[in-house]
Amino acid sequence: MSAIQPLDSIIIGSFILVLALSPLARGAVDVTSICIIVIFTITSFLLFLIRLTLKENQEIKLSGLELPLLSLFLLGTISSFFSIYPAQSRRELGFFFCCLLFFFIVQNLFSDRKRIYLLSLTIIITGITLSILGLFCYAISMGTPSWEASLSSTYVNRNHFAGYLELCLPLSLGMVEYITDKGKKVLLIYGIILMVISLLLSLSRGGWIGGSLSLFFMAFLAKKRGLLSRRIWIVSVVGFILFLTSVLGLNSIAERISTFENIFKDPVNFDTRVKVWKGTLEIIQKNPFSGTGIGTFAYAFPSHRPLGVTQRYLYAHNDFLHFTSEMGIFFLPLFLWLLFSALRIGINTFFKTKSRLKRGVSLGCSMGILALSIHSIFDFNLHIPANLLLFFTFLGMIGAIRK
Repeated sequence: MSAIQPLDSIIIGSFILVLALSPLARGAVDVTSICIIVIFTITSFLLFLIRLTLKENQEIKLSGLELPLLSLFLLGTISSFFSIYPAQSRRELGFFFCCLLFFFIVQNLFSDRKRIYLLSLTIIITGITLSILGLFCYAISMGTPSWEASLSSTYVNRNHFAGYLELCLPLSLGMVEYITDKGKKVLLIYGIILMVISLLLSLSRGGWIGGSLSLFFMAFLAKKRGLLSRRIWIVSVVGFILFLTSVLGLNSIAERISTFENIFKDPVNFDTRVKVWKGTLEIIQKNPFSGTGIGTFAYAFPSHRPLGVTQRYLYAHNDFLHFTSEMGIFFLPLFLWLLFSALRIGINTFFKTKSRLKRGVSLGCSMGILALSIHSIFDFNLHIPANLLLFFTFLGMIGAIRK
């Protein structure tokens, strides 16, 4: 045991560090950040294998999420054999493999109460920190030429910052029930308010849709579980409506909401996105089964770019169409299998467990995964390393606390 504890500390410390720093490093979209993530992940996995050899009767925890994940990886591997750019497909497949390792280690090493609490706390504090940094920069730049109406914090793109908050918010709300200390609960609620304000100021329509739908579904499940009385449910809904009404006094938010009907301010407007989606569908029609190879959309799209689309597109602005064009038509049913399996396991744990921590984490992670999946219909959050890692972390947490 004495040899195992230091190994556990190193692995856990590495994971906490990666999860905390990757969103701060602009979402870890640059090559250097990705390389650091890969090095930390592979090193942690090797240490985990050493741990397995040192600990007797060590069981590998399986949750049922492994099969859809491995099926997706196999599909990506097959598509790489037909890739129009094999080197890029190998790089993309390598990072996908690291995400699988991330999931596997979280599921097997973060199953006890203290570790799952530490992991949850790290994610929540990171979300609050990003919100504070974003709001601070937003406030001090007001009235200056550098001021932007939308808030993106440390991220390059406001939609991806919104995507990160969509993952953090349900988990934060789930932890409200677990934390009994009044001081800590007040701080957590204050942090949640900051994240909600930041999500609104991000002006991300996809973020608003994904976040709102997941939070309302979360409230519905909580009420069904008996955690929300009818009075609290009504007060919460009315309070949320009043809060939205009050913030709509901000011109940028009011104008952004108006774009649901009249989209004209988004650099990538709806009409252009539809054209990009049509071009992506042409790629799928030409390569229905094998795709063009994982990670090759940017190289396949130019020859299918519709008239009127002048920019170079690296992403389809719809992760499901994007991955289908690269990996073939079997991607969507496999991803839906993964999504519904994760939701089923998470919601079942929420209803069956007596642990308040597991109840909050299982529901929060499930709704976070749902929120980002909805948002991915309109954007490419699953291509942002920090967000993708957190997505796989949530899958691992759901598997770790499975009832």
